[in-house]
Amino acid sequence: MIRRVSVVMCLGVLMSAVVMAQSSGLSGRVADPQGAAVVAAVVSVSGAGAGTRTTQTASDGTFSLPDLPAGEYQVQIEAPGFQRWTRSVRAGSGPLDVALQVAGFTEDVVVSVDAPLNLSVPESTASRLNLAPIDTPASVAIVSGDVLRDIGTPTLIVAKALAPGITSSAPMGSGGNVLNARGFTGQNSVKQLFNGMEIYNAGGVVSFPFDPWNVDHIGVLYGPASVLYGSGAIGGAVNVVAKRPNPAAREHEIALSAGSFSTYHAALGATGPVTDRVSYRFDASKYTSDHWVDRGRSNSLAVSGSLRFDATPTLRFTLSNDFGEQNPSTYLGTPVLNNRPVEGLRYKNYNVDDAKLNFMDNWTNVETVWTPSSRVSIHNNTYYMYHDRFYHDVFTFAYVPATAQVRRTQFRDIDDTWETQYGDTGYVKYAGQLFGRPSDVLVGLDYNINYYNRNDNIRGGTSLVDAVTFNPGYYRDFYQGLAIPFYRMDVDQVAGFVENHLKATERLSLVVGARRDHYHVNRYDHQTLATTVSDHNATAWNAGVIYDIFPGLSVYGQAAEASDPVNSFSSIAANQQGFNLSPGRQLEAGVKQVAMNNRLEWTFATYRLVKEDLLTPAVSNPSLTEQVGQQSSRGVEASLALSAGPVRVNVNGTVLNAEFDEFRAVVAGASVSLAGNVPINVPESSANLMVFYDVAPQLQLRAVVRHVGRRFADNTNVAASLIPSFTVADLGARWQATSRLSLDLRVDNAFDEIYADSGSATAWLLGMPRSVTLGTRIGF
Repeated sequence: MIRRVSVVMCLGVLMSAVVMAQSSGLSGRVADPQGAAVVAAVVSVSGAGAGTRTTQTASDGTFSLPDLPAGEYQVQIEAPGFQRWTRSVRAGSGPLDVALQVAGFTEDVVVSVDAPLNLSVPESTASRLNLAPIDTPASVAIVSGDVLRDIGTPTLIVAKALAPGITSSAPMGSGGNVLNARGFTGQNSVKQLFNGMEIYNAGGVVSFPFDPWNVDHIGVLYGPASVLYGSGAIGGAVNVVAKRPNPAAREHEIALSAGSFSTYHAALGATGPVTDRVSYRFDASKYTSDHWVDRGRSNSLAVSGSLRFDATPTLRFTLSNDFGEQNPSTYLGTPVLNNRPVEGLRYKNYNVDDAKLNFMDNWTNVETVWTPSSRVSIHNNTYYMYHDRFYHDVFTFAYVPATAQVRRTQFRDIDDTWETQYGDTGYVKYAGQLFGRPSDVLVGLDYNINYYNRNDNIRGGTSLVDAVTFNPGYYRDFYQGLAIPFYRMDVDQVAGFVENHLKATERLSLVVGARRDHYHVNRYDHQTLATTVSDHNATAWNAGVIYDIFPGLSVYGQAAEASDPVNSFSSIAANQQGFNLSPGRQLEAGVKQVAMNNRLEWTFATYRLVKEDLLTPAVSNPSLTEQVGQQSSRGVEASLALSAGPVRVNVNGTVLNAEFDEFRAVVAGASVSLAGNVPINVPESSANLMVFYDVAPQLQLRAVVRHVGRRFADNTNVAASLIPSFTVADLGARWQATSRLSLDLRVDNAFDEIYADSGSATAWLLGMPRSVTLGTRIGF
């Protein structure tokens, strides 16, 4: 049904689309957070060769600057008692509805679409003090949700990799969500967050959020982030921030698309005020696809709703619920030989016929923000999360050249496996003085309770099938092992943290933070009926200095320490509970600049990151484990965003050298040194390029290019585990038929590159072949 509705609506929109002339000029209304008009606000507009023009808002909050030449403009709005509002907009794009933020009162971040680095936008991922990236002595990146929707990014795992130095892969065994940052990989080194709250990764699985439709932006903090989010963030932290209610204006949008492999998408978004104190937001997004391999059907549904209540001008409550369910494709890999997919097997699915994967997540949150004075603000989030997963499949494949067959092993059955997480994060911010200089200080507490119940099978079973013509069969045809109760985990976490930003001089600022975590882990084994208990303490800190050479150009340096658990606390093995956390430390320096009236932004950073006390087999007895290993990385990251007339360019990249300094593995029954080897799944380089070209006021062309350097699928770095580098180009065109109607044509993987998203020495999870998608977005 959804396919028919999507196709009919797409055709209807195409038949009814009419080109409408775009009026020149900019106009809009400026209001406070409750929607009341802000009178005499100063509105400044610059760019597109028109110099700078200024006006003030009228008694009803409206303003108008007519007769502007077509092009991009930087709009800045200022009013006493409110924070400055800045955004890049296009003349004739429609009236602006602006809700100014009360000075000292934290509102939702507005991320610019046309300046993708957003160095001047406050971002809480890197500091709860709400510093802008250019004022933060660390590498920080922001990926706009509007950009993701404009370029048609299908999943958040792809979206996260658009940030500098972040690469991703989507193996379903990890919930389709594995990130790499600064030479470290996986859920226990790169922390994943939702609205600033940690997502516990029981079994190494993070399956939520997954749909970009309801994303305001993605914030990335590079390097040790434990001072903000606790243990498990040595490589960095990636925070998905959802869209929330707009109390100042009503906005409604429908998106529909249809594409190759019978892929269909339908989405709805709506927000606006209900009363002068209550506002709402609702979003829903549905994907279905037949996939590009045999028997690869998939579908997903994401639904989000939130209500905001402004009790007073300084006190607000936001209740939100975010739900997601995925039935991913059961395609789990293509056999490889000599570091390339076996010829003729690209579109084959070797999973059993009754294979099934399912992830269901639900997150409920109550946010409270109270600003009793211009100096004091109190923030609190109380939340509850539920996650459920199901696996019934076979996931290991190897090609047998002698017989032209594929051997299938590792039959997996995970059922009635669920996880809950609930807790509270709160902090107080105070804007005062220290030694007569402006000083912002923050003190907070974090409390989490996590339960994980796992029912699993003992992996086994084997099956040989012809590589080209085969009957996939059913799970029970080859293996009888089904899920049984395995273990239950209870994890309690309590933490205290503090941050301070001191403006030592007009140009020099100091930013420091510290955190202390305590984890109490209780594991019950259903098989042995044994209970094991462990306690772990973690201390993290960072200290940085940032110096403004002149307005818009700053240099910085930072030192930081953090820690990772040897395995996820939510699924740690009993024989690992006695090990200490693995400490890490980093030194970083860099430069950032905003220039050309915010039309040019660029960053450069260099770092050295070391993690110690890795688990490694003992030299004398490989059956025993010691905690003596060390891993390090050093590298550079750079990014640039330029808006020059009708052309906007965003480019970023990283080059790094990651290796084990001291590490061993069991190979052929013996303990073998892997010193000098590259850690699994870490690329030596990566880069992204986005180019937007406005051919005409209503027509935009774009190209998105992603490059990932070579990786190894195994820490041993044997030749068979090498995964070659790849470069993928996505092309698109968008026609803005009216201010509320756009049509979009997208060609993903335009040159049909055959590449591995992730893999092993015997099979790769291949990226999607060339695909074409036609879509529309309708505002009303």
